[in-house]
Amino acid sequence: MGTDLYGYTRQRIVGLWRRGQGEGAEGEAEVLTRLDTLEQAVAALEPEQRAAMVGGVQVPVREILASCVGDDQPEALQELIDALKAQGVETPAVSQQTVTGNFALGSINTAGRDNNFGGAR
Repeated sequence: MGTDLYGYTRQRIVGLWRRGQGEGAEGEAEVLTRLDTLEQAVAALEPEQRAAMVGGVQVPVREILASCVGDDQPEALQELIDALKAQGVETPAVSQQTVTGNFALGSINTAGRDNNFGGAR
């Protein structure tokens, strides 16, 4: 999303929808509207900010793909992944670190960007 390959990807998803649901099946326009809305949100960001948006669009994109591809069609999804890789799409690296069950009797210093602290300290 947010790249020149979006049009290609969108057409491939339309193909998945039509193969899974049938040509002219109801709901195609809604699927494409959801997909286009997500793409517009990502495209509005600066390129260096897009990687941070991956987590925000991952669940809706999974839902869209799940509506296009049935559980009995895993090869269709693999074909899409292979086609995107052939186009040079790189999978973004997203890392997350979770620390639980720690008890501190003093100060804790944490360094890094986008630290989120929850719960009692």
